[in-house]
Amino acid sequence: MNLKLLAWIALPIIGLVLVGIVVLNVVSWLLGWVFYLAIGAAAVGLALWGFSKLRNKVGGGTSRKAIR
Repeated sequence: MNLKLLAWIALPIIGLVLVGIVVLNVVSWLLGWVFYLAIGAAAVGLALWGFSKLRNKVGGGTSRKAIR
């Protein structure tokens, strides 16, 4: 078998495998960060919601009247 033919067949396959590995790692990393950000946003939203409910119960009435 000709060495040039082997290079034309093997190198694109090796390149695709390497690019696939890199893309898989980058996508995994990005999805991990998206997951952590979503959990953080949910926690902050839940804390703000709970704080507003507590403020309304303590102050009685709407939040604007309870502050003033």
